[in-house]
Amino acid sequence: WRNRFVSIDPALATLIAELGGRMGLPDLALDGDLSCALRFDRRSVVNIQYRPDRDMLWFFADLGVPAAGPAAYEDLLRGNFFWRSTLGATLSLSGDQPPHAIIALPVAWRGLDGPRLATQLESFVNTAEDWAEVIADPGDGRSTASESLATGNEPMTFIRI
Repeated sequence: WRNRFVSIDPALATLIAELGGRMGLPDLALDGDLSCALRFDRRSVVNIQYRPDRDMLWFFADLGVPAAGPAAYEDLLRGNFFWRSTLGATLSLSGDQPPHAIIALPVAWRGLDGPRLATQLESFVNTAEDWAEVIADPGDGRSTASESLATGNEPMTFIRI
């Protein structure tokens, strides 16, 4: 979708510019599609997309095709359980054949400043890179990395009545 007719809120443009300034990218801005892409460590690409209909930013990354195929799908679902292993992001599969694993996080940008947005982005990048390792594991989908990510580190308790 092209959003040539949607103007970017000046506060959002300033926030993205502040983020870019913190990252050494003084010209960082959303393009005509209201998005930008950032490459980290020559391997991770994180997209930032503004959704005017929700007044939200979205961070998302394509983690690739699960090397273990459908055996990795259970780990992806476990990772979504109360978002414990994704720090609030959601794991999903694309409609491609074969499907790619995607991680996405909605970000309420209003009230944020450059440092806080940078902290959220850094957390997302680290989470995406951790899950990219799980996706790249050609085993049965139950690697040590996937076990620790998919199960989370703290016990989950529920109140039962």
